[in-house]
Amino acid sequence: MAIRHYWPMAAAAVGFRLVLVLFGGDLHLASRPSLSPQHPPRRLQLCRLLAEGYWLKQASMSPYSDFIAAMLIRATGHRLNITRNRSLNSLELTEAVSNSVNISAGDIASLIYLWNPWAIVTCVGSCTSPIENLMVVIMIYGACSRLAPLAAFGYVMSTHLTLYPAILIVPIILLLGYGPDTPPAKVFRLKISSASKTEVGDSALYLGLLGLFATELAEMKLTFFLFFGYIGVSLLSPVMHNLWIWRGTGNANFYFATGLAYTCIQTVLVVESVSSMIKHDRKLRLLVTA
Repeated sequence: MAIRHYWPMAAAAVGFRLVLVLFGGDLHLASRPSLSPQHPPRRLQLCRLLAEGYWLKQASMSPYSDFIAAMLIRATGHRLNITRNRSLNSLELTEAVSNSVNISAGDIASLIYLWNPWAIVTCVGSCTSPIENLMVVIMIYGACSRLAPLAAFGYVMSTHLTLYPAILIVPIILLLGYGPDTPPAKVFRLKISSASKTEVGDSALYLGLLGLFATELAEMKLTFFLFFGYIGVSLLSPVMHNLWIWRGTGNANFYFATGLAYTCIQTVLVVESVSSMIKHDRKLRLLVTA
């Protein structure tokens, strides 16, 4: 069942971005290193990305609203729900099906992505992360829909912008070959561990994609720690940036400490999500053999 008032909430998220873009010039988000970090692969692409961004601006094409990516995430979630319910019906797990039909994973994931504060600040900061996220989502949607040309287009464009999505080639091939009801569908979340210096836009994407597995992750532990850990790191990062860059009272260890805390939270999230997924699969296996 779809979430009530989904479209008003989605429209409000897009409107909130537009308001910040129009009236948030004093935030200076584009200069934040956490929004547009300068790791070595990006230094090589800096001039090209500036030219592409200038061309998009001149053409009055704004990819920063994230609405298209959110709609593709929603469509992907609906396809995953249909496939999952069909598989559970074939296994005669009617109780599990009845408990899951009321959860619209696509709506949850798209709203998480639209209202994610990190997605909003990347939109207002006008960095290239929303474009990269859109290409990755197109790739995932094409693979789950078994549309090889669309998946190939998303893969080529995402790796053209940044090399990190290249590790998704194996899950993409398996999804195209076997469909979305396969274990490799869960490997997409491991994209967060591919970058040594992940940026805010990456976090916005993988946290939104986690919503696609709302049923499987319902029993995940340490959610309180993870929620407030992400909030703490989000508040700590601009403080450390201000002390180090503007006030000159800090040093590089401030940035290192923030990155270390963020990496620890990522590690806990990966471990907990994979553990919860394994427990869910084990529960289904026991129901089948019972």
